[in-house]
Amino acid sequence: MNDHELLFEIGAEEIPAGYIMPALAALRDGLVSKLRDCDLAFAKIRSVATPRRLAVGVNGLIARQPDRVFLVLGPPKKAAFDAVGNPTKAAHGFAATKGVKVEDLQVVQTSKGEYLQARIEQPGRTTPELLAEILPQLIATLPFPKSMRWGTGNIHFARPLRWLLALYADQPLAFSLEGLSAGTQTQGHRFLNPTPFSLKTASFTAYLDALRQAQVLADPKERRDAVTMEIRRAAAEVGGIVLPDDELVETNTNLVEAPFAICGSFSERFLELPREVLITSMREHQKYFALTDQNHKLLPRFVAVNNTRIKDSALGVKGHQRVLRARLEDAFFFFSEDQKRPLTVLAKELRGIIFQAQLGTMADKSARIGELASHLAHEFAPNQVKIMRRAAELCKADLLTLMVREFPSLQGVIGRDYAYRQGESPEVAEALHSHYLPLRAGGQLPKDRIGTLLGIADRLDSLAGCFGIGLKTTGAADPFGLRRQALGLIHLLLGHKIPLPLAAWIDAALKLYGDQLTEKPEKARSRLLGFIRDRFANDLIAQGVPTEAVEAVLSVDFNELNNCRQRIEALVAVSGRPAFSLLAAAFKRVNNIIADANRDNREPSPIDPALLREPAERDLATTLIRVEATAEPLLNRGDYRQALEVILQMKEPVDQFFEQVMVMAEDKGLRRNRLALLTQIASLFHRVGDFSKMYALQKNQKINGQT
Repeated sequence: MNDHELLFEIGAEEIPAGYIMPALAALRDGLVSKLRDCDLAFAKIRSVATPRRLAVGVNGLIARQPDRVFLVLGPPKKAAFDAVGNPTKAAHGFAATKGVKVEDLQVVQTSKGEYLQARIEQPGRTTPELLAEILPQLIATLPFPKSMRWGTGNIHFARPLRWLLALYADQPLAFSLEGLSAGTQTQGHRFLNPTPFSLKTASFTAYLDALRQAQVLADPKERRDAVTMEIRRAAAEVGGIVLPDDELVETNTNLVEAPFAICGSFSERFLELPREVLITSMREHQKYFALTDQNHKLLPRFVAVNNTRIKDSALGVKGHQRVLRARLEDAFFFFSEDQKRPLTVLAKELRGIIFQAQLGTMADKSARIGELASHLAHEFAPNQVKIMRRAAELCKADLLTLMVREFPSLQGVIGRDYAYRQGESPEVAEALHSHYLPLRAGGQLPKDRIGTLLGIADRLDSLAGCFGIGLKTTGAADPFGLRRQALGLIHLLLGHKIPLPLAAWIDAALKLYGDQLTEKPEKARSRLLGFIRDRFANDLIAQGVPTEAVEAVLSVDFNELNNCRQRIEALVAVSGRPAFSLLAAAFKRVNNIIADANRDNREPSPIDPALLREPAERDLATTLIRVEATAEPLLNRGDYRQALEVILQMKEPVDQFFEQVMVMAEDKGLRRNRLALLTQIASLFHRVGDFSKMYALQKNQKINGQT
């Protein structure tokens, strides 16, 4: 079979910038999936996108699908043949639907008994024939946050489709969608090269070169580099430095097909606005870049990225300045009006904002946060209780500012700025912003203690309330951001090493809701602990921590996160030791024996020294007493690595015990005493984790040559 190239491009009206890269990933992944489903092997796939196009190129795509054989089960043998062995209607019907003869059916043995089986041989189809079916399906199923229909068609897409380019082996593919036929034509830049042109080859490299000639940089990476160069060039012309903003660069990359940057200015009086307000106003409304001087001070300048080269640059600059001026005037008005109502006044008006329909208003939430935060301060910052109460009182007040209503992303930022301006202490002002940190996974943590504890109280309140009324996260549905809240709580506790016993503090948070909750507190606490546990485990595993070590610790105890992490790190540190490998295997045996014996639900009895008959069991009991005495203070102060080094001394006595002693002796007294000895050993090991769950890790390490 000859291998060829496929070139496929979907042309449309300008697709919103935020839709482009997810849609391109879906197009690429969908094509890969369909090619594999059809057994169409290929060597390489590439994809590019601009606001007006989504395109993929496939190298080394085989010309024909291989012949395929399918084995299909039919009715049971007893239903397919009568008493004398003749085929029944069921057999004839099955054969007819599968296009085979009855005599060609086979009887095969399955786990459910004997069944008829049809062997269906399907000749391979040509790649162009299959692609003509696959490509329209891909277009129709691309996901977008919002899509539209146009004209009389029924297809939904982000924006109206305008052309389809499809070439395989340098030949056009024949298919159409909603009256739009695929062909060899594409389009260049809307303004700089608007005349459609044809391609004679399916080469992806030639396709990109042809678009460059038509003033289109189709490769997003190439276009992003061009955007970066353009904005730096424009900034340098006025002696400015572009304020770093990767997300804004990405947005502008997906707003243009070829970037052309120009620099504009605005009145210096707008520099009186808070720095973040000025930056956000330019960024969110106009997608403009802010400029600074060498000392990082904002300049009354901005850089705009256009999708075309403007002949009269002065006129273009004036247009951008006129639009921005209107935005900044709005921001200046909001800022001025906000100064008339201080945060202390706004905090009393939070009763007008609903937190959650069943959980009351933001005023209610602020009061609960204040209670929790005060208790946290008494525990972890006893000299700052008064400051904490003030910060908690004001922490949600900026929700009622005109500025936050206009720019929701500035919540907390505005609170901090206004607090400074209104004479609040630096500790209070910083906490109004920092208690929202981290904003996302891996984001910056608060640096101050007050903000950290306030953030913990805020998240505990939200999680407890939502779980207390039975809210659940399912798949992608998480309207209250509970996963994000839980991860934020985890990172705050770990990042600042705060030894917070979760169960007790969840109970405290639930109690503050009084009779508003619909779930029993015990059930809500259990569900929430499990939810946080799963987020904690997933977070560690994503960082490369072995799953077995995480489960070994969390299956035994999950309450204080720093303690859990210390035990996990200790297990990982010693897991490669040969002695630990053998001890983990022995402990798996200990666990199994204890589990079988405890099915009678009897309380474990204490060890009776008089019943220790065999030398191996006496030696094990003696070693256990010595190891417990040495390990206990280490465990109590959290030195789990050193405690494990001591516990490893149990390996030889445990091995000798299992070699020389019959645990399940006929004498009930001996049997009960030996089980008590194993139970006490298990209790010691469980102070760190369930070693038996590390057994799989040891086997994997041996297979991989790590031990």
